[in-house]
Amino acid sequence: MHFDTGDGSGPSRQDEDNYWQTLMLSHEAEDDQHNSNFMAKSEPLRMRLAALTMEKRDLERRMLEVNQAIKREHGGLEELTINFQEDRQKLQMDREARVQHMQAYFAQHRQREDENRARIAAAALAAPRRDSETVRLAHTSDVMNGTKPNGVNGVTTNGDHPLSNNGLPPSANPPDQPVTMIMDASGQRIGPVHRIPVHGAAGALLDRSPKRAVQLRPGVKFTEQDLKRIHEDKDLWTAVMIQAIGDQQMDGRRCAVCVQGGGPFSDCTIVQGLGSCANSYWERRKQADGQAVDQAPPTAQHAKVISTRDESFNGTATPMSSRPVSRDKSTGEGSTIADDTEEDHTPITRANLVLKHDGKVYTHPECMEGVPIERIDPSHPYWDQSWPEIPPLIQASLESWQVKLDNALRTGQKGMKFQLGRQVNRGGTIMSFLKDGEISPYQLLSKKYITTKLVNYDTLFRLADTLKCLETFGTLDITPLEWLRQRLHEILTENGSDFSLSKTIHDFYHDRKYDDLRKANGKKSIGRPSGMKMTPRDSPNSAKATPNAKKRKMFISEEFPGPSPQRPLAPTPTPQNTQPIIKHDDSERSAPPTPDLARKKLKAGKVQGNPKDPDLAYEGFTDVDEFSSDRIGKHDWALNRIKSRLNTVGTGVTQYWHWIPDDGELVFEHQVLAEGESATWGIYAKPINFHLELETMQEIMWAADTVKVLIRCKPGVVVSADGKPRGDLLAEFKRQRTKKRFLAFCRKKGIPQVKMDASIIEQAWDEYESPDVPAMADSEIE
Repeated sequence: MHFDTGDGSGPSRQDEDNYWQTLMLSHEAEDDQHNSNFMAKSEPLRMRLAALTMEKRDLERRMLEVNQAIKREHGGLEELTINFQEDRQKLQMDREARVQHMQAYFAQHRQREDENRARIAAAALAAPRRDSETVRLAHTSDVMNGTKPNGVNGVTTNGDHPLSNNGLPPSANPPDQPVTMIMDASGQRIGPVHRIPVHGAAGALLDRSPKRAVQLRPGVKFTEQDLKRIHEDKDLWTAVMIQAIGDQQMDGRRCAVCVQGGGPFSDCTIVQGLGSCANSYWERRKQADGQAVDQAPPTAQHAKVISTRDESFNGTATPMSSRPVSRDKSTGEGSTIADDTEEDHTPITRANLVLKHDGKVYTHPECMEGVPIERIDPSHPYWDQSWPEIPPLIQASLESWQVKLDNALRTGQKGMKFQLGRQVNRGGTIMSFLKDGEISPYQLLSKKYITTKLVNYDTLFRLADTLKCLETFGTLDITPLEWLRQRLHEILTENGSDFSLSKTIHDFYHDRKYDDLRKANGKKSIGRPSGMKMTPRDSPNSAKATPNAKKRKMFISEEFPGPSPQRPLAPTPTPQNTQPIIKHDDSERSAPPTPDLARKKLKAGKVQGNPKDPDLAYEGFTDVDEFSSDRIGKHDWALNRIKSRLNTVGTGVTQYWHWIPDDGELVFEHQVLAEGESATWGIYAKPINFHLELETMQEIMWAADTVKVLIRCKPGVVVSADGKPRGDLLAEFKRQRTKKRFLAFCRKKGIPQVKMDASIIEQAWDEYESPDVPAMADSEIE
């Protein structure tokens, strides 16, 4: 504002004060107006917000009430379920007791009738001089019915003394009251079970009152002859008694034998102190007799409980139509009989845990003695100065895999994306375990079992992944680490001096008890059969199925470009829906040829094998692959592991040598099962080459006490990608019989064979190291 006093002078002090006062009042009036406008416009919004907030609180309160109501209902339902199960069990026991009582009553009534008939017959035949035939008739009736001679002090009704006084055998003592009854799946009585003499700890554990009748599985047929055999065989009787007096296991704690439908009994029942369940005892006795039980699944027709060896005893024979095809084809392994002895599948629980400690270190078992409970590091007194620190080693490998993955993604090598990405993910899992794990890998067992191979990239991943998976299993009543250490103790006890901690952890995914635990918790086992059965249409021998049968595919590896000539593809197993693991390691490591020391020992230890060598005798062959349930033939040989100078295919891969004699090509073709959701059989693309041409084989070195063989190849015949000869092959077969079949086949083909000491083969195997072959997903097979 401009002030002009008219006299040419500027504004006075008073004019300035008036100006600022007027301006301040104007601003206040403007602020009041803005505030009034804001309040007028925001008032409805605040009211709606307040209403919504109140509604939210009501909903939260209502949700809390609903959650509490749900918990109450869950608790009520759980309590009702428990009461229902207890009432049903009590009702079943009452019914069984009533049935046993009435059975005993009717049996006693029939016995009295037989006695009366015998007495009448004896009286009718009586003469002034009693002959022995009359006495024998009364004695026979008494013995058949299990009764003593009537009368006081053993005098018969007719006044005669016991038969023993006349030089005849005394009558049998009356049997004890039945301990329990055997019932079929429909609840019909089959027959009683009486006590037999059982001594030792087992007898004391079985000397209890029965809790239930012995219930058979649906589809199991049990005859009077089978009932008689139970009382003649202590092990079978023990199995029945375990079922009658033991504790029934819930679904999550059932053993592998019961989960797979083994044994005749409907429930998995154990007696603490005996280890195995009733079905396992029954199956163990069957295995010990060298018998195979044709037990049908619950929906099948009746099958024999006692093995085919006892069918003549039972007076029956198994129809040919009800026998598996492989029974006629092979008396050996496969879907019928296994090579090995009965394996222990007892679940690991707190009841049989043997780990003990004094609060600071473990004191038992021997493999855990002195191991600290707390996690160790390089500053811990327990740490061995020869142990390298693990995180830097793993981090270096992880960074190497990450660089390879980045390069593959950048250059568009999608064929390498799967295995490289998996290796990167494995490295992350290992690093997390090293950072947050309960222990250091060096304290998994005591120092004497720790080697540097334990901290291998793939081995550490298997350790970390196993403990991680064990954490998710709800059936465990011990910690994952306790379970793993207990299992390692059991494997050490089984293998003795052959135990290798690093190898055991590396191959632990296929451990039988770990596999049982996965199945018990509903986890899918990679590379295991899906339970589907081969139908004639699926059979590789079926002409109808041939046009639709899957061809083997090449595993394309874009890390090594270039076409790979395909062989004529022979018929292969029709794959089921399974998925094996194909392990791998750093493929860029160099691999040495066969060690000179091993070669010298091999030459020094040569002993020409006799064509009739008893160590090469075998019977039958496996007709079903245990992982994929596919049919296999006599020209298929299952491999556990195989090594060359450049690569190794480990136990995580389902692999075979398959003989191809087509078009003049004589070759053992190396076939593997791809990794993925749908199983696909294929062969690795070059330069990965484990095929074995007959004309390139120089000789085979083998030993009786190992399933490994060393195949010497002719120099310079098979050339690898690096321009050098591939060299010799070391193969580990699945079983001894498989090795023997392979050697017998090669001998017929004129391949020289050298028999030597097993330690030489094993040493050559240990010294012949090469990186694992990376796995390929079936989605990347073209």
